[in-house]
Amino acid sequence: MIKRIAFVFFIFFTVFSVEASMISFFVIETGLPEGDRNQHSLRWEDTLLDVFFNAGHIVCNYPIQRLETKPSGNFLQTSALDLEEEALNGGIDYIVLAQLDYSGSQSPGEISFLIYRVRGRVNVLERQVRGKTYRSTGDEIDDLKLIIGELVPYLN
Repeated sequence: MIKRIAFVFFIFFTVFSVEASMISFFVIETGLPEGDRNQHSLRWEDTLLDVFFNAGHIVCNYPIQRLETKPSGNFLQTSALDLEEEALNGGIDYIVLAQLDYSGSQSPGEISFLIYRVRGRVNVLERQVRGKTYRSTGDEIDDLKLIIGELVPYLN
């Protein structure tokens, strides 16, 4: 009887054990004047952390960075490479960069994502989405959860 119970526990923990990835998020605002943090950026950052944490990942974040203008070239890839050594030392498996381009408005007009696997220097996903105007904060958060939820399957 004890062997059966031990066997069942062994199978249960073997089958249902999953390895959580450690993910670090880096939100970049472009096209905003200096000043207080934009509430949309804070919602994006909070929702990124919430969605991936709820999906079973270990999450952390870098402080939001603000740039006056949208950089040219492959800025997100360059940023990921700049963060790579620190990420490796911190045990981070993936870096998720989100660039929110405001271009003078109070809500982002375009959002660019890069999911970067630190080991092997692999771009897992690059995606752009158009920003929207929402009637309420609740509507915005619900939509952000859907958008960000589509990124979760790319981390294994």
